[in-house]
Amino acid sequence: MSRPLLQANRLSKSYGFREIFNNISFVLREGDRVALVGPNGVGKSTLLKILVGIESATSGTVTLFDTASTAGYVPQDIDFDPTLTPWDVLTDEQYRLGSPSLSEAAEALSRFGFTDHDCALPISSLSGGEKTKLALARVWLFHPDILLLDEPTNYLDHGALDRLEDIVRSYPGTILLVSHDRYFLDRTVERIIELSPIGAVEYRGNYTAYRGMKEKAFASYLARYEKEQKEIRRIQVAIDRQVRWAEKAHRDAGTHDFYRRKAKEAAQRAKGVVSRLEAFKKTSVSKPKQEKAITFDGFQGEGGGRVMVTADGLTKAFDKLLFEASDFSVQRRDKVGIVGPNGSGKTTLLKLILGRELPSEGTIWVSPGARIGYMDQQLENLDPKASVLEEVLSSFKNQSPELVTKVRTMLGCFLFTPDDIDKSMEVLSPGEKKRVALIKLLMSNLNVLVLDEPTEHLDLPSREKLEESLVFYAGTVILVSHDRYLLKKVCTKVLSIENQTIRTYLGGFEEYHESRKTKDRRLATDEAKRDQEASPELHTEEKLLLETKLARLNSELSMMTKDDPNYQDIEKEFFEIARRLRGNTKS
Repeated sequence: MSRPLLQANRLSKSYGFREIFNNISFVLREGDRVALVGPNGVGKSTLLKILVGIESATSGTVTLFDTASTAGYVPQDIDFDPTLTPWDVLTDEQYRLGSPSLSEAAEALSRFGFTDHDCALPISSLSGGEKTKLALARVWLFHPDILLLDEPTNYLDHGALDRLEDIVRSYPGTILLVSHDRYFLDRTVERIIELSPIGAVEYRGNYTAYRGMKEKAFASYLARYEKEQKEIRRIQVAIDRQVRWAEKAHRDAGTHDFYRRKAKEAAQRAKGVVSRLEAFKKTSVSKPKQEKAITFDGFQGEGGGRVMVTADGLTKAFDKLLFEASDFSVQRRDKVGIVGPNGSGKTTLLKLILGRELPSEGTIWVSPGARIGYMDQQLENLDPKASVLEEVLSSFKNQSPELVTKVRTMLGCFLFTPDDIDKSMEVLSPGEKKRVALIKLLMSNLNVLVLDEPTEHLDLPSREKLEESLVFYAGTVILVSHDRYLLKKVCTKVLSIENQTIRTYLGGFEEYHESRKTKDRRLATDEAKRDQEASPELHTEEKLLLETKLARLNSELSMMTKDDPNYQDIEKEFFEIARRLRGNTKS
């Protein structure tokens, strides 16, 4: 067994009278890959902050077994100076760490997918995914023994997610992370710690193994409950029979002392069995809470014709071309996932389908029988003053008692408690608002659901409920999502925006993912060949000369400011030499 690095012992955290969690204990060992999971609000991010020393626990201790061990932390909300560039951020970090070498900064940026052009862009122009990659590159620089990551997959496109998976799997230290990306968890972690307000439970394996163990544990608990209830019923029948016999014997005994004594003894025996039954009830398990299954009685989403959407030669451009000359179709009951790099035009394609944008060239046709419901990322069509129940009912003109019952049932299926449904919409979390918006769509008389990032802000239980609803929904679904687990489970077809065209994968997410991995391997092979041709193997003397020159350029850059007229030329030469040395190392 690998040596322990960190121990959390009976940690609790409260804000005033509000307790977040209590009695959290676990150990992190050398080389661990561990995920923290649990519903939103249970304190996963808070626990990471306590472990890294940003917040203090209300009680309990955090112990580092080796005081020389280092910890790195990437928070969920990343704050950079918007005027700096990625290169500025990493070189500043290098100097802070006391390392004058800039080659490691160049390597870190390259490792996380930053090109030379990207490195010189102001951070204000970076997307959310690019800022996440920059934060990961910055912490990777000093290779901490323990790396704590809070939602590292946020805003990353599929290419960046694949790179992050490779980095997490190959990282030499220990990693503890929080993520709602189940596909990512399946491919990176080996242990799950499930956090709850009253403690933590550990499971060996990845996310799918964890879910399987949870289901098996529930089935075992349910079987125990049913066995105990069966025994309680058997004992109760026996008691009733003894009591009836004792009462009859007492009546029949009349004044006969012998029979009266026997009847009294029988009554005493019955009381003894009653006492044992009450004791057995106290030690028996409570009834496990069975999750409600989602049903769509009366809300089937049918009709609209065989073909719902077709595109012929579809082209769309703003300041830049997004996609051109693209053909595709969406059939009735298709579950379509739209994927592509950030900025490739996924949301724009949804707006073309909705008629909110017009094609630059080509045509897009939507069936006249299509009744479309749209859920965007901003959730702008919710009334903040309405209660949860009122907001869902607002979709219906005739609000019969039967409808109210169905709405309450559906709200329960989507994890809303009876107390939740009377809450005002304005006090709900973003994830709760998203669940309300989805219920409104699912229960309306629609047959095409268009969803933009439907799992964003949802915790793992809510994501699973969303998937369950979309799998059983009888209408057509068109969605944009970075959630690969959702795409794999729900989508029967994938539209991928790649190389400025829209390509259809009829085999769903698995066909798309395998195709992309094959392309990546081919591109990596071609790049390696180009590197080898451009950078033939260096002799020892030549390599030494380049390393010396790189050190000299590094020293010059450290003495200059970016306003110096020679700075960009020297920086460019530095990158070229660093790339040549890296390419030579690869070959």
